[in-house]
Amino acid sequence: MTDQELIAFFETSVLPETLRIDRATTQLDVKGAVERNIGMMQNGPKDGNAKHRLMRIMNALEKPYSGPAIPKL
Repeated sequence: MTDQELIAFFETSVLPETLRIDRATTQLDVKGAVERNIGMMQNGPKDGNAKHRLMRIMNALEKPYSGPAIPKL
């Protein structure tokens, strides 16, 4: 996914106040985090950390974390 596609995704998304990304990570102030990471991604295109964080937020929005799978006995 290109940077522009990622930015376009967030421009049209409804962002919750908090978002559970995975078992150990809850993102507070999702809108602020997205804005900061987009800014960092645009200012430092060689640094992939901001894009990685945005991709994790995007994936959590598309497929919300529902907890660990219950093992079948």
